[in-house]
Amino acid sequence: MLRIQKLVRRKGIADRLRATMKAGLRAALTDPLTGLHNRRYALPHLDRVDEAARAANKGYAVLLADIDDFKQVNDCHGHQAGDAVLAEVARRLAENVRAADLVSRFGGEEFLVTLPDTGPEAAAGVAERLRRAIRATPVSIGPGSAPIAVTISVGVATGPGAQAGPDGPRGRIDAADGALYAAKRAGRDRVERAPVPFRAQSERPEGASITPIRSSRSA
Repeated sequence: MLRIQKLVRRKGIADRLRATMKAGLRAALTDPLTGLHNRRYALPHLDRVDEAARAANKGYAVLLADIDDFKQVNDCHGHQAGDAVLAEVARRLAENVRAADLVSRFGGEEFLVTLPDTGPEAAAGVAERLRRAIRATPVSIGPGSAPIAVTISVGVATGPGAQAGPDGPRGRIDAADGALYAAKRAGRDRVERAPVPFRAQSERPEGASITPIRSSRSA
C-alpha cells in the first residue's frame, strides 16, 4: 500500500510539472494583454503556412493592421485607455476571421493576420471587413469616459505558393509593411494592397509597387 501511495504522489508531482511547463510555453507564445499569439508564435506559423502553400501550389495572404494615431490615445486618455483599445481591437479582429486564420499581436499597436489558402481579391475583402469592424463602433475606455473612435490601416500582401520568390514569408511581411506604410501616407483608415512580386521597402523606389484598393474613406 505504501509503495502505491508513493507512486501516486510521484505521478501527481509529474503531472503538475507537465502542467506548469505547458502553462509556461503558452505564456511565452501569448500576448498577455490581448490573449492573442505573439510574434514568437506568428513567425514560425507563417513559415508553416508558406511551406504548405508551396507544396499544394496554392496562395496565402498576410495582412498587417496598425491602429491609427494610437499615440494620441495614450497621450490624451492614458495608458489604461490605450490597453483597452488594444484589447478591443484584438477581439474584433479575431472575431472577423476564419478558424483557420491567425491573428497575432506583432508588436505595439500592430497586428499580423495570416490567411491560408487565400488569393489577392479575397484577402483584400478580408482586410476591408476588418477595417470596417474596427471603425463601426467607438471603443469604451472605462467608466466616466466617453467611447473613442478608433480606425486601422491595413497592408495586404499575398504569397503565390509554389511560384513564390526567394524572399519567402518574410518577404510577404515586408510587402504588407510597405502597403501599410502607403495606407498611412494616403490618410489612414485605408486598405492598400502590394502586388506580387514585391521588393522590400528599403529597395522600393518612392511611390512604386503599391496598388490602392480604396481611394477615400467610407462610412
